[in-house]
Amino acid sequence: MNLFRYIIALSGLLLTPILAAQDFNAPGISSLSTGGIRSTERNIFSVLSNPAGLTGVTHPGIAVSYIAPYNLHKLSNRSVTGIFPTKAGSFSLLFTQAGYSLSLINRYGFAYARKFGSHVSASLMFNGITHRLNGTDNYGGFFSVIGMQFFPSETVNIGIVIQNIEQSKIAYPDRKALIPVLYVAGISWQPLDELSLKAELEKDQELKPQYKFGIEYSPLDLLTLRGGLRGSPAEISFGTGLKWQFVIIDIGISYHQQLGVTSGASLCFSLMKHKSIKHEQ
Repeated sequence: MNLFRYIIALSGLLLTPILAAQDFNAPGISSLSTGGIRSTERNIFSVLSNPAGLTGVTHPGIAVSYIAPYNLHKLSNRSVTGIFPTKAGSFSLLFTQAGYSLSLINRYGFAYARKFGSHVSASLMFNGITHRLNGTDNYGGFFSVIGMQFFPSETVNIGIVIQNIEQSKIAYPDRKALIPVLYVAGISWQPLDELSLKAELEKDQELKPQYKFGIEYSPLDLLTLRGGLRGSPAEISFGTGLKWQFVIIDIGISYHQQLGVTSGASLCFSLMKHKSIKHEQ
């Protein structure tokens, strides 16, 4: 089974550039743990999911993450991001690297997000991407991400994400590969202070729609438990988050019905103690 997964993954990287390009879309660990739900995220890793959620972070911080799809390091995704909130809005920088020496993808991003009153957050993100093949040849492109979050009440968050609306492509010698075009809409409901229920629909322009469901439960101020379910073939996920002083640690695992286990972890440092980092719903 491990050999089968390796052959499938490696052939995707070497033979089909568009499959490799999709790997840079790996979300934050809290998103991974809740079935891949990204549209209603409100933390420093919102820059990987819905940049509008950056308005949920009230103090500067820096974070790193690592995800190993199907526990294959050659498919791994490594990210570092920083955020600087101001009265004029939140600014964030992102660097993501995916793959390995023979097929290496670098993504560079700059995001700006701000609140409009108490019921709307909006964002715009500009991204550059390079794909290095065989350790020598580089190909690249640019794309944008538009994100919005709406808060009709104190307990409901509705998120929308559109990626690469301009239909940008990466030009290879023998073909042009479309950078993934995504349309995502989701909702998060917080019936209790310590409980959040989430649902989301994601449509890649070239793939079938994916349905996702997630839950977050915080029995203690320092501890968050997460779980999720997505799509067909079925993929289940779970994880946990720990907060202490200036540090937040997240760990997540998902299990794909056919391809196996994906695992990841992230570490975030804030300039204020964790109680001042708002993860609003």
